[in-house]
Amino acid sequence: MNLFPYQFHNINNKKLITNDAGEFFFTNEKHLDKLIKREIDGKFTKFLLNKGFMYEKENDLYWNNFKYKLVKRKKLPDQLSYFMIIPTLRCNLNCSYCQVSRVDEKAKNYDWSAEDLKLFLNFLETNNTTRGKIEFQGGEPTLRLDIINKIQHWIKNNNLNFDLIICTNLQNLSNDFKKLLENENVFISTSIDGKKSIHQKQRTKDKGTTDEFYKNLDFVLKNYGNDKISALPTFTDFSKIDETVEYYKELGLKSIFLRPVNFQGFARKKYPSSLNQVDLWTDAYFKSLDKIFLNNHKSKDRILEFGFENILKRIFNVGYNGYVDLRSPNFYAKDNVIIDYDGKFYPSDEARMLTRIKLMDFSIGNLRDGFDNDKLSKFNWNSMNETNPDCINCAYQPYCGIDIVDDISRYSRADLPKYLTSFCQTHMKKFNYVFDKIISMDPVNLFNINGHLTKNFNYQPPFGQIYYDTTH
Repeated sequence: MNLFPYQFHNINNKKLITNDAGEFFFTNEKHLDKLIKREIDGKFTKFLLNKGFMYEKENDLYWNNFKYKLVKRKKLPDQLSYFMIIPTLRCNLNCSYCQVSRVDEKAKNYDWSAEDLKLFLNFLETNNTTRGKIEFQGGEPTLRLDIINKIQHWIKNNNLNFDLIICTNLQNLSNDFKKLLENENVFISTSIDGKKSIHQKQRTKDKGTTDEFYKNLDFVLKNYGNDKISALPTFTDFSKIDETVEYYKELGLKSIFLRPVNFQGFARKKYPSSLNQVDLWTDAYFKSLDKIFLNNHKSKDRILEFGFENILKRIFNVGYNGYVDLRSPNFYAKDNVIIDYDGKFYPSDEARMLTRIKLMDFSIGNLRDGFDNDKLSKFNWNSMNETNPDCINCAYQPYCGIDIVDDISRYSRADLPKYLTSFCQTHMKKFNYVFDKIISMDPVNLFNINGHLTKNFNYQPPFGQIYYDTTH
């Protein structure tokens, strides 16, 4: 019998054991010691074989099952299918935490030209992309509704299968915009920071603008349904999380992504504390999650939290690699790319934000000349936790990722030991929280684990035996 490489981590006096394929189980100190010393009896051997931690010989069933899951976890899509484009950097709001450093609505030379649009459509054709998503960011992309409409017409005329997501502040809901929303493949993403007082303080600034937003939001929800719109808040005051969750439920929204203000763009100056807020944020986040779980358990008015859902999928759904923060290798421009108002390519939206404030040039090419493969290769070489000395022995390595853009944003360097970074510290706490919920076997936790994984709330564990102890 042979053991696959494994890592271990302590969670509330229980030992979590994981391997590179993402398999896991819990045990106690005694059996961890036996595992380390290779003092494995027949019963333990059978358990380890069934859990994917051992194999009898190369290319047997256990060997091939491990290899299959390992490849599924590491394999990235081989074609671009998600395009985030910024047709304009101009915006009609002045949000306190703006992360992209937008410009005034009347500013010049911050829009796509007709040539840029033509190059983008040629870019899609050259890449033979026939399906995927195009997300319109800004600025406020509805200021260039003409570009969005032209792309929509091009998609239909070429019988392509693309969803369009318009990330809008919903301040202007024109008749042309409403007509565009009638298309089944067109959706809205917007920011709802909470009730009117919170939203006005952080985004709209005055009562008239605030009332216009909520009027337009109400129109979209009533006329198109909550499947047409996704929303997310940004928290600068962590004491407002619970009331914002309740407000989302009042609106009939079924999902919320709890996230703090990011250390990007104008927010770097307005909210300097966002540089290092790991403990404050995670404490508030976990308390709010616990309340969400209790409310979901006792009420049919339920809501899912995206961050918790995403980590569960990384643990249980082999091959789930859609969320770039939690995947490794996280090679840029493999399945998604950001194209700015000036036609330049970026590896992530945060990367274009940092370029905007002149911290570092993160551009990796442009629409006219294509990708800068040399520069892209340098980014990608630093985007693998499999080769990082701080990650290779971490029990969470199979489920986690690396974010060098966030590291450079906060510390102006990418080589800081990972355990010192906000990204690592935050996700260590999150994984601890999630695995603690898994091992608890508490009915409320099981109920919410199933709900977030399958959208079906019940008490049936989505896993078999996960704790090994021969004394029970």
